[in-house]
Amino acid sequence: MKLKENKFVKKYLENEKSIYEGIAVTVISALAIVAILTGSFKEITNIQFVKNTSLVKVIIILIIFGVLAGVLYKFARKTARIFMFAVVMVYFLLAGYFSSQTNFDSVSNNPIAQICFLALSGVLAVIAFLYVKDDIFQAVAKIKVSDKTLKIFVAVMGVFLLVLTSVIGVFKFKSYTAPTFDYGIFAQGFEYMKQTGVFKTVVERGYELSHFAVHFSPIFYIALPIYFIVPKPETVAVIQAIMVALPVLPIYLLGKQYKLSNKVTLVIIAIYALFPATVGGILYDFHENCFLTFMILMLIWAVEKKKNILTVVFLLLTLFVKEDAAMYVMLLGAFWIVSRKSRLRGLIFILVGAIYFVIAIKVINSYGLGIMDFRYDNMFYDKQAGFVQMARVFITNPGYVVTQIISNHNGSVIGGGDTVQMDKIGYLIEMFVPVGALIFATGRKYSRYILLGSIIVVSLITTYIYQHQIEFQYNFGHIALFIYLIIMNLADMKPKRGKKLVTCSLIICAIMFMGLILPKAPHYMDTYKANSTKVEKFDKAISLVPNDKSVFTTGWIMPHMAKNLQCYDIGYLNEEHKKDIPEYPDYLLVDEGENSETIGKFAPYINSGKYELVYDGDKENNSSKIVSLYQLKK
Repeated sequence: MKLKENKFVKKYLENEKSIYEGIAVTVISALAIVAILTGSFKEITNIQFVKNTSLVKVIIILIIFGVLAGVLYKFARKTARIFMFAVVMVYFLLAGYFSSQTNFDSVSNNPIAQICFLALSGVLAVIAFLYVKDDIFQAVAKIKVSDKTLKIFVAVMGVFLLVLTSVIGVFKFKSYTAPTFDYGIFAQGFEYMKQTGVFKTVVERGYELSHFAVHFSPIFYIALPIYFIVPKPETVAVIQAIMVALPVLPIYLLGKQYKLSNKVTLVIIAIYALFPATVGGILYDFHENCFLTFMILMLIWAVEKKKNILTVVFLLLTLFVKEDAAMYVMLLGAFWIVSRKSRLRGLIFILVGAIYFVIAIKVINSYGLGIMDFRYDNMFYDKQAGFVQMARVFITNPGYVVTQIISNHNGSVIGGGDTVQMDKIGYLIEMFVPVGALIFATGRKYSRYILLGSIIVVSLITTYIYQHQIEFQYNFGHIALFIYLIIMNLADMKPKRGKKLVTCSLIICAIMFMGLILPKAPHYMDTYKANSTKVEKFDKAISLVPNDKSVFTTGWIMPHMAKNLQCYDIGYLNEEHKKDIPEYPDYLLVDEGENSETIGKFAPYINSGKYELVYDGDKENNSSKIVSLYQLKK
């Protein structure tokens, strides 16, 4: 008996690791399958789901799939380990997607609870991956990615981004959820360019004004040919979608320049596509910033390839995006000087960027409305001195700068009033958790951290809430510099470490994309279908207004009337420029679902007796008004 026991113990000790591993792989696989089959990924904040789910059913599923997973491990350990990771990943992807429909307030008084959930889910999925990475890499090693295959993937990812962002943008517009600010401005601006050759609007500041009085952005003329081909407001959303999709090309070119393997380059392109801020940047309608990622990356590639003509072209195109694009140019110049990659070009970039910025600011301040430096009021000890004093703040009181980076207090938040939010903490999680391991893997090449200067200046030291949210446009420049950092860092790494880190990044990007971005496409499609009656009535009213007439309307309708160059948003008429605004416009188009304050602004015109009702888009039985169209009496 003692001999048998010793043989048993000896055999157990010889196989101890595989026994424990087998139990872990089996249990985790079975639990993940149970969670998927029972639909618990839809109920991550609902404790009552446990009570309402049959325990017998759960145990039966657990036993069946536990046995199957155990058998698989017995005869094919590598496959069993990979399977475990696969089902865990599927669960976190599903839970991530449905987290967008979850009321986290029921379990947490945390405004960034979903972001935290997605980040933690990504980390847990990465842990599962790290356990089986060798098995996965051995399997993937058998797959060859040729240059042709990589090019096809580049095209596929470009089309994926183009379709996704177009669907979001177009359906957001068609469902009347894209307002004057910031869709109507650009829709009317493109129409102005088409008809007059000048980028003007009457809605950006409530009277006819060049957009260049607000932002110096000649880049719009590059996209004008597309609008000429399809002169519709929806085209503006498609132009932005094209600019979000195009960066896959310079990422491919930079991957080749840095001699990254086709597989690694493929994953970097996927990371760009799934990085939450990439598509997130188009969620608040349209902005010129969408041109930044492509232009900056092409500029970097041109410099790296020493293509002087292309360098000049993309340097100018980058600067033409907006006056503050000069900052990205100067940061690149500083990096190239300090890193000794190209000191002469670096010096030229700093000088050109600085000169351009000063000139652009001078133009806006002298001939326009002045640069919007109020967004940095927290960095100004003298409210009249402007941006120059920021350098003094950085030098004299760096501790104060740090306090502003972590500050969440904002006096101009959505909805008005002073509040304390978790917006910056959530923003830092969204921006750095997916790609942080790749960004900060610079080794001793600290000069690369210069490229993080843009996110500090644009998004972190300001308390202007929109500049530290991924749903707004301010991240397109950061993304370009992030990608550049990632490519350089991967080129310096040993292949094994590079593959591990880039795959971990892809996993987290995928999970966060599933929760923060992917649900947006069906959301706006569903909104369009749900509001079909409203859309039909609005479309009918708009069709009755000739394009050459002046109109006062509301924020949700205005973008759909972009062809009317004299279409004003009544909520933003500029009282100081009454002489430039029609005293009595030809038409009043009233969204009856607007707030009482906005609707009240139509009352003086309607009650003047000068207008007649020409379209009344009531619901059935006249129970609730949808839209009303009034015409100036002849």
